[in-house]
Amino acid sequence: MGEIVLVVIGILIALQVNNLNEQRKANDFEVKILKEIRTNLQTDLNEIREDLELMVDINKACSDVKRHILILDEPTDSLSVSSAILRVTPHFNPINSGYNLLQSRGVGIIKNDSLRNSISYQYDILYPYYKTYEDERGRFHALHSETQLLEYFSMNYDINNPSAYYGFYFDISKEDYQKLKKDSKFIKLLNAIAFENGTIQSRGKRVENSILELIDKITVELQQK
Repeated sequence: MGEIVLVVIGILIALQVNNLNEQRKANDFEVKILKEIRTNLQTDLNEIREDLELMVDINKACSDVKRHILILDEPTDSLSVSSAILRVTPHFNPINSGYNLLQSRGVGIIKNDSLRNSISYQYDILYPYYKTYEDERGRFHALHSETQLLEYFSMNYDINNPSAYYGFYFDISKEDYQKLKKDSKFIKLLNAIAFENGTIQSRGKRVENSILELIDKITVELQQK
């Protein structure tokens, strides 16, 4: 009888040790995933901030081109650069490697319910939601902005040109510029570009804030591990 009891106790101890080992492995893997997601989010944060800076340039370019057309009688180098900025369409491409790894193992590995829900919201809802607005701006640019810009301007690229915008600048002849000044539709286009850009910009700031909040939540969680 004593031998049976010892065997049962041994089995129970072995099971407990195995459970502890499995729990430790699960905890280690959770930490690994959270660290990778945080690293991904930090890269995303840098990219969305770069995009937001570009959107500031686009807003300014819309105002500069409109003022130039309404006030000046001849094209200038400033117009060449500002008009080239109007064709810029920043594109946010988030890094999903950490979240993909989490999905492959099951999101339930994140024990903190609030944190798990925040991560799922970021990748399954907020990022796709933001992309729909970027896609809409892309369609608007292809159908309207690009065609009207190329109707008057010639696109140029020279990375060594110090006055160009990332190497891009547009040329316009004096004759085409006079036609442009009389084209009331172009002013409407500038207003539409500014509107589209402002819409994306406000949602981009929301993405930025959400990334910052999620990084903070993950950092707090890791500190408790």
